[in-house]
Amino acid sequence: MKKFFLVLITSVLLVFISGCTYQKETDKDLTPYLKNIKSYSTDMDMTIQNDKQKLNYAGKQFYVQDLGSRLELNKERVFIYTDDKIYVSDLIGGQKYTTVKSSGDVYKISFFNEFIKLLNTNGKTNYEFKEIDGDKYELITTSMAENNRNINRLVLYVNQKEKLPRALVIYDAKGNEKIIIKYKNFKNETIDKNLFNIN
Repeated sequence: MKKFFLVLITSVLLVFISGCTYQKETDKDLTPYLKNIKSYSTDMDMTIQNDKQKLNYAGKQFYVQDLGSRLELNKERVFIYTDDKIYVSDLIGGQKYTTVKSSGDVYKISFFNEFIKLLNTNGKTNYEFKEIDGDKYELITTSMAENNRNINRLVLYVNQKEKLPRALVIYDAKGNEKIIIKYKNFKNETIDKNLFNIN
């Protein structure tokens, strides 16, 4: 009888330990992996919801750690972000101009690497795991360092199997969804440096 209970307890413990191990393997935090992405390209769809209307944008993003970010928006404009400036090319009007970067620039915030910068500078970060449409996601939540009522909390959805960002949802100070960015065809790849030529 004692032998039976010993076998039963051992079996329960083994199931419990293996269950914990499985949980850790499937719910592994992907933040260290994401922080090591040095360059990427992705298609992007962005929806901005304000009090009066809903605005939709489509574009392609490129990022190289030492060069900056490039956004091709609606096949109408190209934005190149460097450390302190934005170089804008109007593809329809044929004009080019330069402006100073702003922390509230929604196009800049739409870049995945900008979210990673927030993680590196903001101590308030939350992690959770959810299954959505049969796929498992890690949800990484952080907030803006500045006091911004319209851009307050950001949640990045990372597909656990692919280890790729799939969406970024931005909330205002009242908890309303203000901006939704969906990433498609995200590729962690070497980018042509000529894309960042500002001349």
